[in-house]
Amino acid sequence: MAEGAVAASCAGVAILASFRERRRVTRHDPDAVGWVDWNTVQMLALIGAAVALLVLAKGQ
Repeated sequence: MAEGAVAASCAGVAILASFRERRRVTRHDPDAVGWVDWNTVQMLALIGAAVALLVLAKGQ
């Protein structure tokens, strides 16, 4: 049951990271660099969601 919550949370973080990456790409001031690599955050969140879903499926 907790694995489903973890998977949903990871999916939410991945969606948030995709929006933040899109905002970073389309910003008006290219010199205003951020310190978060949103592509890495998104990929790690998607991997976390996949692992949590696999654990959830294996447990049933």
